[in-house]
Amino acid sequence: MSIYTLIPLLPLAAAFVLAIFGRRLQGAGHRLVVPAVAISFFVSVAAFFDVSANGAREIELYRFLDVGGLTVDLGFYLDQLTVLVLLLVTGVGTIVQVYSSRYMIGDRRHSRFFGLTALFTAAMTMLVMSSNLLMTFIFWEVMGICSYLLISHYGERPSAASAATKVFLVNSVADLGLFVGVILTFRTFGTLNIPEILELAQAGGDIPAHIVTLLTLCLFSGAVGKSAQMPAHVWLPFAMEAPTPVSALIHAATMVNAGPFLLVRLSPVIVLSPTAMTVIATVGAATALFAALVSLTQTDIKRTLAYSTISQLGFMTMLCGVGAFVAAIFHLIAHGFFKAFMFLSTGNVLAATHRHFETTEKAPPRAMGSLFAGAFILSVVPPLVIFSGAYQHLWLSQSFAPASVVLWIVGLGTVFFTAMSIFDSISSVFNDGPPGAGDDKPRVVPSLLSPQHIFGIAVASIVLIGIMLSVWRWFVAFLSPAVGGTVSAATPGFSAWLLVPVAVAAAGWAVAYIRRNRPHAHGAAPWRKRLYVFLLNKGYFDEIYDVFIVRPTLGFANWAWRTIDQGIVDRLVVSLGSMSIGIARQLAHVDRLVDHIVVSVGSVSTGIARRLGYLDRAVDQRVVSVGTGSVRTARWLGKFVDTAGINKTVEGLGRGVEASGHAARRYEPRTLQHNLLVIVFWLIAALGFFYWIAR
Repeated sequence: MSIYTLIPLLPLAAAFVLAIFGRRLQGAGHRLVVPAVAISFFVSVAAFFDVSANGAREIELYRFLDVGGLTVDLGFYLDQLTVLVLLLVTGVGTIVQVYSSRYMIGDRRHSRFFGLTALFTAAMTMLVMSSNLLMTFIFWEVMGICSYLLISHYGERPSAASAATKVFLVNSVADLGLFVGVILTFRTFGTLNIPEILELAQAGGDIPAHIVTLLTLCLFSGAVGKSAQMPAHVWLPFAMEAPTPVSALIHAATMVNAGPFLLVRLSPVIVLSPTAMTVIATVGAATALFAALVSLTQTDIKRTLAYSTISQLGFMTMLCGVGAFVAAIFHLIAHGFFKAFMFLSTGNVLAATHRHFETTEKAPPRAMGSLFAGAFILSVVPPLVIFSGAYQHLWLSQSFAPASVVLWIVGLGTVFFTAMSIFDSISSVFNDGPPGAGDDKPRVVPSLLSPQHIFGIAVASIVLIGIMLSVWRWFVAFLSPAVGGTVSAATPGFSAWLLVPVAVAAAGWAVAYIRRNRPHAHGAAPWRKRLYVFLLNKGYFDEIYDVFIVRPTLGFANWAWRTIDQGIVDRLVVSLGSMSIGIARQLAHVDRLVDHIVVSVGSVSTGIARRLGYLDRAVDQRVVSVGTGSVRTARWLGKFVDTAGINKTVEGLGRGVEASGHAARRYEPRTLQHNLLVIVFWLIAALGFFYWIAR
């Protein structure tokens, strides 16, 4: 077994241990999760150097499913795209886990939190490393379950429970399209093995354009849900109900990055459908601009960061739509690290300001100049990064002119509104205080943006830009084999075009400064008021969904409950129950009747038996009487007739015969004839005697 299996296995094992022994390890879960994720990061670094030296490799583990023509192997596919995203996931995941070890001290669901974050990280690494599209979908869903459980971490709050439900439902609807896309991919390519799909797509083949368009749009629907693209963007701001480390994990390392990763992973398939690419670019551009505008009107800094994330994800999606897959991954990695830093820093800032309000009685002096200088630097740095060497070829060398125009409009618009939102966010946190603070509370001036630190920030920004410019050429050459389309690496450096985005960023900062320091005009144009209200309400997407989807769904469910469930199903069940009770009652009546008949028959039988008993006893008595009389008669006959009469008569006759015989023998000669005559005579005499007696 390869050592790279430790990348997802270690966080998964930590989650499993906490799931079983979480109560025993309450308060110590981070001691198990932090080392597991950190080791995963170091193994990811080893995988990065391995792929850099030896190229992509496929690791087979075991046969997960083999049914008919469908074969699913659980294995890993490590290429240039995989190792780059693994560095982001495990690197940011390690930082977040270390931060959480202090942030979650005293939480009563400490072990549950770290178990879920470990499972969250393991699911994202498995999604990135999987060599099979079905396994990708499975861990795609595991991330959705983890997000639901983490967002509802404070489930005793109704807002957190409602937000978790909303996140789960929106992603589930979008994931249905992804599942259909997986099925269509199998029907089209005959396999779910990602390397085989990429090879078949790059080879071309006779694949109908409408089939490719349909399966690409279905796969893109899953990316729309996970990466919060319009119109499924409404869930991401509600994810802020989770603890701050979870927000950093979702926005920077996991979940939202799954959408751009999937598009880049299947880029050889996507480029086969120009129609699908146009749809992807349009959705991304609309999301980038709309979210940047909405972020200007949000008063909660975490909501502002959420819409900033949506805007940047839209930017990445748009890059995928125009074929700039390398630039999309570059932006994904850079945005992931910066966004994690911003979320974790925001958590520290909010905690520090609240602690300050509790311990400080006198307001510190304000240093507005340092604040505005810091906001200006933070506003100018993003366009310097985005429009310099890293993206220069994208803006300046597009062969399709309309695409270049759209990229410039969306890119510059995003930079302009991002600069405004950065300024407003910093000013609202450090000058207005966090939400809920009263007007009489003191304000906090950030020491980081004091004049003595401005020079250091500027130097650090320049060094960062130089590093990014120097690695761009290497980045393009490294990632190009893993993406579809053609990538041209322009010579890194600055050009005159760079002044345009810098000027736009400065303009955004200036407009934000003027808006904040100029007295509010009561006579503003009606269209501006309507636009502000429209953006403040986030384009009324939630209200539209509530009116046209949520309420009709609940109404239909209520109708189905009353009409079908209660009116038909329940009534049918009740009717069957009533019928059964009626039948049971009739059977009970029949049973009682049968019992009555049986009892009656038994009574009659008892009477007859009694009569027969009387008759039997009478017969017995008669028989006994007859027997008794017979016995008595027999005794009397034996005593008086037999003994006294017959026996004495026979004996007398015998004695007379004997005497006669003796006398005859004396007087007559004993001849044979004489003896025979004597015998015959006495025989006749005996027969006559017994015949007389028998009569």
